[in-house]
Amino acid sequence: MKKALIILRVSDQHQEERNSLEKQEEQALHYCSFKGYEIYKVIKTVVSGRKNNREDFLELEREIEENNFDVLVFYELSRLARNAYFIHKLVHSMRIKEISFESITESYLNEGTPTSKIMLGIMASQAEIESDIISKRVRNRMQFYASQGYHLFPAPKGYRLENKVLVIDEADSQNIREIFKKFLEGSSYKSLSREYNLSSLSIKRILGNVTYLGKIKFGFEGKNPNTGKWEKNKAGAIYEGKHKAIIDDTTFGLVQELINQKDKSRNKVIESDYILTGLMHHKCDNSRMFGKTHRRKKTGLYRLYYCNKCYKTIKADILEELILSSLKEKIVELNFLEKKSINKKVKNVQDVVNKLFSKRGRIIEMYGDGVINREEYLKNIKDIDKKISELDSKDKKIEKDTNMDILLKDKLVEIIENFENLTISEKKSLLNIFIEEIIIDDEVLITFKF
Repeated sequence: MKKALIILRVSDQHQEERNSLEKQEEQALHYCSFKGYEIYKVIKTVVSGRKNNREDFLELEREIEENNFDVLVFYELSRLARNAYFIHKLVHSMRIKEISFESITESYLNEGTPTSKIMLGIMASQAEIESDIISKRVRNRMQFYASQGYHLFPAPKGYRLENKVLVIDEADSQNIREIFKKFLEGSSYKSLSREYNLSSLSIKRILGNVTYLGKIKFGFEGKNPNTGKWEKNKAGAIYEGKHKAIIDDTTFGLVQELINQKDKSRNKVIESDYILTGLMHHKCDNSRMFGKTHRRKKTGLYRLYYCNKCYKTIKADILEELILSSLKEKIVELNFLEKKSINKKVKNVQDVVNKLFSKRGRIIEMYGDGVINREEYLKNIKDIDKKISELDSKDKKIEKDTNMDILLKDKLVEIIENFENLTISEKKSLLNIFIEEIIIDDEVLITFKF
């Protein structure tokens, strides 16, 4: 005897009244009895068919994976789901486990019939299209009510809801006025959250909620039917509400200005911590990389550089340590190479001086032997002594510059070793002096200015 798993669903309580789970279950049990199936399990739920993270769906997927039944029975395809992709995904999983499916009211979908695969695709798409149409109709109707000043969601703090119209709750509204007043007086989100037993995010939402101006906002955010997550939508609208305002326009405007100032100040502080900003690009499109701070519950804040084109990230601490190490090595290497070059220059000068002294000796011998007269002797000696004096000055200058150069480079190495003690501004200035650009690819490519 085949084991049957029955899955039943309605979208909401209103639909439950018209096409109850009990009625669906009664017909499903009768169907299984007629077919001679043993009832393995009945899964019932009240949830939208557009969602893919439904608890009943997750339970069904576990049962399929464990191969606990032989046939899936449902009232009609739209009761199973209204998302074509997930219907096909579910059917594919069942076919791998050799589990069949049967619709009570749509026998042409049942496996074993010639047209079942074709009809399944058509009906799944139809169910999704129908769901989209219903969703748009509901949204349009809700927007119409919002445009007339009605509030269609749970009342925010400070109000209560009566016949879709917000009415001021005198006791709670006083707290809202105090929150706005204290925020303007300098209270932080955190201090207000402690005082009024709310989260900091709730305080910020209260301070930015235009409902307290006597307005109705609609469509700025909503739940994604596939993920179940709240998402922002720029195409929202604000309408005049039928309710009275708790906060006046002037106070609300001042609060928004203060919020913007706080946000800009906080972003500026965070961005200033990223000393490589402006120097670094990612190879994907030579796009700039920016700093970004994340917060984790267990480990706290951690810092990243990210590409604003492909969103590739790299840990800031590791990258900054690599850049500083490379800069130090470059300075030390340059110091070594320049020492060798300078030593060669000094040796060349000394060789020329030695040759001039040898020439001077020969001139003296020639004068002693009477080969040249006194006038020629004095002229040659004067020229040679002048050249020796110039070369001696050049040698001393090279030695002096060398000592200064060595001191400067030693000082730079010392500064880099104590880099953490510098201010953010000093760190950025130092890096901009020596680094032309940094390209992030499979490896880090640094172009120095020297």
